[in-house]
Amino acid sequence: MRSRRLAAATARGLVLALFGSAASAAAAAELVVEWAPLAGEIEGYQVERRVDAPLESFKPIARVASSAARFTDGSVTPGVRYCYRVRGIRGDRISPPSPPLCNLAREAPAPEVAADPPAPLVVAAAPAPRGEDREVKALRRPPPKFPSGARVRGLSGWVKLIFTVSADGTTRDIRVTASDPPEIFDEAAIEAAQRFLYAPRLENGVAVDRPNVETELTFTWIDSGGRVVNGYGPEAPR
Repeated sequence: MRSRRLAAATARGLVLALFGSAASAAAAAELVVEWAPLAGEIEGYQVERRVDAPLESFKPIARVASSAARFTDGSVTPGVRYCYRVRGIRGDRISPPSPPLCNLAREAPAPEVAADPPAPLVVAAAPAPRGEDREVKALRRPPPKFPSGARVRGLSGWVKLIFTVSADGTTRDIRVTASDPPEIFDEAAIEAAQRFLYAPRLENGVAVDRPNVETELTFTWIDSGGRVVNGYGPEAPR
């Protein structure tokens, strides 16, 4: 009865894991077998091995205690593939084997050769590169709102502005330099310019304020279909 229990427990519980470690100049190649320990009346385990080749058979290579769950085989030859299986032992009885697992004993890597230290490299100091220089560039110019009073009266016109583009790309110090008709579209033009956004001026790669940027906003009311066209004239820094 105990023998049958031993066989049943082994068939249910012995699951192997097999992995290898490469050989080196200091240590031989190894293959490591691991398994989940069996509960019950197991007194130990028998590890069996064969070369993975035709006509080769399993042969016992070690017996380990029942508390063991790992066996390291250091007698393998690099470049040869081995198969392993494990049996449970109690007294003079031995269980059926676990399913076998196979793996390759890896070749030893080529020894590392210390390289000569590189010769010191002397490089003449080069002058620091000059950063980019660039004028302001408009990124966003939303159209102005057409004044309702001018729309009712059917007026069109234009406004010339001058302002500073700050280093962060926003506008400030906005002034009207000329407009026609006077004052009708001035406020709408200033409100539109406050929403402008620019790529700032660069001097040697550094963003700086750009004063005296001029632009012209035109206001045209097209009564046909009720459509408003708000246009911009040329823009240039002075």
